[in-house]
Amino acid sequence: MNQIHRGRLTDVKVERLFPPRAGEAAETPLPETAPLPAEGLFARDGEDHLPLPLAHGPFDALHGGAIGGLLANAAEALAAREDMGTPIAAHIQFLRPLKSDHRLTVFAEVAQPGRRLNLVDAFIEVEGALRAEGRFTFARDIDIPGLAERPTGPVHDPLSFPVIQPPHQPGRTWFKDALEWREAPGGTVWIRGLTDLGPEAHALPRVIAAADWSAGISRPDGWSRPRAAAFPNSALTLNLWRRPIGDWIGLTPKSRWSRAGFGMAEAILSDSHGEIGTSAMPVILLPFPEKTAPVA
Repeated sequence: MNQIHRGRLTDVKVERLFPPRAGEAAETPLPETAPLPAEGLFARDGEDHLPLPLAHGPFDALHGGAIGGLLANAAEALAAREDMGTPIAAHIQFLRPLKSDHRLTVFAEVAQPGRRLNLVDAFIEVEGALRAEGRFTFARDIDIPGLAERPTGPVHDPLSFPVIQPPHQPGRTWFKDALEWREAPGGTVWIRGLTDLGPEAHALPRVIAAADWSAGISRPDGWSRPRAAAFPNSALTLNLWRRPIGDWIGLTPKSRWSRAGFGMAEAILSDSHGEIGTSAMPVILLPFPEKTAPVA
């Protein structure tokens, strides 16, 4: 199976994240593999994390996928030390922009321990000021007879789909370059890391790296005649019903925008073995300056 079937999201038409330039053929041959970035997202300097170019977003701030992954790595490291179980949910708040010259202090603490359900909070500070935070939910596994077993084999083959490449490279390196992208029929984009997103045992960073793109690849106004200059998300929520298998995360997104200047994006999340959960985010729509707004 190469499509995800889940009610009202199956008819999604994904807008190409990198549309061709005017007059350029849309069906340019695409390479079979993506280039491998040599660096990670952050460098360590003592207790601080220093952003590297691959952590940058499209605007003058770090990308939410890089920020969310940094919080998740801190939370999952603590949960592993305390044997808290499988990550099943995350809610991340982007409170203030994080810039490329910031020194990030990242830490996590147990918010609520339990026999099965455990909550971990993670924080990013810059010079003592809180810039981003996340609450992560972990559950210890037990066996419930009669319910579905873990998937026994893959039902999707992301490598069979073409790599998505922009018709021209942007002027600087950013978070998109840290990921390999492949586009499948049915509105699903498959994403995996090409650089270090965190320890191999950590599940959430690679899920967050994909989920944070759901607004960007499903904007309802289309990239060819945009009606909003930007659409930053102030938060990201994940709910997982099982641990992802492998590196690839499939994203089947849907966005809704309001003329009042806000909206939301949601997505079905999958791995090569099938669905794993959902994501949702609110977006804030920013208007074009009056002199540069597109003509209706």
